[in-house]
Amino acid sequence: MEVHIGLSNVKRELTNIVEHLETKIPTAEPFSIAHNNWSFPGLTKADLIGEVQDLVALIDKYETEDLGNSEATIVDYVRRLQYLQIQTIPNLWSNPGAGVPALLLTIHGIRRLLSALQPEDNRAEILISLRKATTQVRAIEAKINGLQPRTASLDDIVGRIEQAYDAADQLPTDLASLSEARSQIADLVHEAEQDQLKLTSLHGEAAEIDKTLKKRLSEAEAVLERCETAYSAATSVGLAAAFSERSNSLASSMWVWVFGLVCALLAGSFFGSTQLHNLSELLKVPGASPSIVLLNLLLSLLSVAAPVWFAWLATKQIGQRFRLAEDYAFKASISRAYEGFRREAARFDQDMEARLLGSALSRLDELPLRLVEPDTHGSPWHELASSDTVKQALAAIPGFADQVRELASKAITKTSIAAGAATTAAIKPAPAPAANSAEAPATPAQN
Repeated sequence: MEVHIGLSNVKRELTNIVEHLETKIPTAEPFSIAHNNWSFPGLTKADLIGEVQDLVALIDKYETEDLGNSEATIVDYVRRLQYLQIQTIPNLWSNPGAGVPALLLTIHGIRRLLSALQPEDNRAEILISLRKATTQVRAIEAKINGLQPRTASLDDIVGRIEQAYDAADQLPTDLASLSEARSQIADLVHEAEQDQLKLTSLHGEAAEIDKTLKKRLSEAEAVLERCETAYSAATSVGLAAAFSERSNSLASSMWVWVFGLVCALLAGSFFGSTQLHNLSELLKVPGASPSIVLLNLLLSLLSVAAPVWFAWLATKQIGQRFRLAEDYAFKASISRAYEGFRREAARFDQDMEARLLGSALSRLDELPLRLVEPDTHGSPWHELASSDTVKQALAAIPGFADQVRELASKAITKTSIAAGAATTAAIKPAPAPAANSAEAPATPAQN
C-alpha cells in the first residue's frame, strides 16, 4: 500500500532535519561537555540523528492512506518541521539547553500521534482467551476424570491443541521465511556453480602461469649467473684497460723526455765542443791574459750548464716514468689474469680464492706515488747538496761547510774581477808597439 502524502512530506522534512543536524553541529561531543555547561543535555549529535531516523523508520512501517482524525495534525507537522530547520537547528549549537528539548518534544509529538494510528495487535487477547480456554478445559478434565477413565489422555490432547495453535499462529511466517530461504538458497547454489566454473578455469590458468613462471625463473637465474660472470670479467677488463692506458701514456711521455734528453746532450756537445775549441785557440796564443782565459772558461761552463741541467731533469723524469709505467703494466697484468686465476682457485679451495683476492687487492691498492721521489730538487747542485754523501762529509769533516762556502766566495770574487778586467781590456785602445817588440802578438778578445 502507498503511504499517505502527509506522512511522505513529514518523512521528507525529517530527512532534511538529519542533513541539517549533520552540517550545523560541528562536533560529536556531548553538548554539556563541549560547552562545559551543566544545564545543557548530555546528548550528542548522533543521539539526535538516531531519534529522527527512528521516527523515519516508524513512518516506513505505517502503510496506510487512512489517517482518520489525525490527518490535519500530521499535515500541519510539515510546517512545524520546516520551522525547526529554519530557526531551531541553526541556533541549536549555540543554545542546546533550549534547542534540544524543542527538537525532541516535536519528534515525540509525531511519534505519539503515529502510535495512536497503529492497528491494535489482537494476539494478546487471543493468548488470554487461550489461557481461559485452557483453564476451562482443565476444569472440565477434572470433572470428567471421575466419570471416564479414558480422560487420562486429555492433558496430551490439550498440549497438542496448544502446540497446534502456536504452529498455526506461526505457520504463515514460517512458510514465507521458508519460501524466501529456498529462493535465496537456489540463488546461492546457482552463484556457487558459476563460481566453481570460474575457479576451475582460474585453476588451469594458474597452473599454466606457475609453469611459465618457473621456466622464467630458471632462465632468469641462468641470465643472472652469466651477468655476474660478465660483470666480474668486465670489472677485470676495465681495470686492466685503465692501467694499460695509464702505462701507455707514461711510456709515450717517457719517449718525449728521451727525445729532450738526446737534444740536450747534442746541444751540450755542440756548445761544449765550440767553447772548448775557442778556449784551446785562446790558450795557443802566447801571452794570453789569465782573466780572458778565466772569462772564456766561465762562458763555456754557462753555455753547457743549461743543456746539462735539462739533461739531468730529463734523466730523472725518464726514470720515474719508467718505474710508474712498469707498475701500471704489472697491475694491468694482474687485472687481466685475476678472473681466470679466481675460477681455477674456486675449483679447489675457497680459502685459496680469498687469499688470491687479498693478494690482488694488496697489489692494486699500492699507490704509484711510492715510486716517485718525495724530495723535489731544483738543480743538480741542490740534489748534490742534499745527498747523503755530502751530509756525511759535512758531519765527518770539521769546518767542511765553512771551507766550501769560502771557496765559493773566492771563486765568485775572482770571476767578477776577471770579468771586469776583460771588459776594461776590450774597451782600452792598444798601445803603440815598440820596434823591438813587433813579434809580441796582441791579446785577442775572444768569448
